[in-house]
Amino acid sequence: MTSDGLSSCPACGDTVSTQVGQPATGFNSVIAGETFHQPAYSIRCCTSCGLYFKSHTLTPELLTAYYARLESATFEVDDNFPTDQIARDALTRLPDGSRVLDFGCSTGRILKGHAGRLHCVGVEPNAAAAAIARERGIRIVTEQELRDGRTGDFDAILLADVYEHLSHPVAVSEMLAARLKPGGWLAIVTGNADAIHTKQFIGEYWYFRLPDHLLMLSERHVPWLAHRVGLTVRAMHRCSHYDTPVTQRIVPWVRSFAYHEFRSSRGGLVASALRLVPGLRRAEHWPSAPALMYTKDHVVVVLQKPRCMDS
Repeated sequence: MTSDGLSSCPACGDTVSTQVGQPATGFNSVIAGETFHQPAYSIRCCTSCGLYFKSHTLTPELLTAYYARLESATFEVDDNFPTDQIARDALTRLPDGSRVLDFGCSTGRILKGHAGRLHCVGVEPNAAAAAIARERGIRIVTEQELRDGRTGDFDAILLADVYEHLSHPVAVSEMLAARLKPGGWLAIVTGNADAIHTKQFIGEYWYFRLPDHLLMLSERHVPWLAHRVGLTVRAMHRCSHYDTPVTQRIVPWVRSFAYHEFRSSRGGLVASALRLVPGLRRAEHWPSAPALMYTKDHVVVVLQKPRCMDS
């Protein structure tokens, strides 16, 4: 709810959480000519399960409208995400004919190279993106078909760049865990709040400056989630989402440094010196922190289902 905010954790439902850092201002995002307003919010961390989440978000109705207006090209930005490569490497090790589900497959960016060797299935609500995935040999099914078990079970399931969008992340994770064969694995690709060192300004971190990013896990949340859905933690890969050349990291770092110096100590010597630099003095008045897209702020978590389930 945008008016009253979240009173409980989206994952475990606990009402005890702590505010992390300073509140963040609201902002607008324009998608296909329509403006979506993210209300002002703070970031809270659940005391019980370690999930970080926004105190205020778009309403479910507005989020649905937001996703419907996203163009399929949005999902096909890059073919070289380090997170994608980790997922592809795991898929490469599966035997021929294995059944794989990508929940939120977009255009089939990750599965497209495996559709001939593996039996690839996807869930994708964006019609344009789903059409491209079908052309790449991925069978598109609905979430309801998955819940009903009409899709059968899978040797591997991908949840890539989706967890942060879920208003009920545990319910979705439980559903996916139920669709795993014994010994099968679930790979979750998402942001890692533990990698954000400037917790004072976590609400302004680029990850939360997207209206559809509702939450961010911590590494403490991972074993909690695994236990909750009946899986075990098989691997945890910390990495950047983007493959940014070193030469393209310098300017964003300088901009970020200037912004945080102004926010931390406006009257300090460093801030005074920065005001003398024409290209950096504007950082004092920027509404939010510049995006640093090259840090290891993502994690690929692999959760495995036991091969022998207790009767």
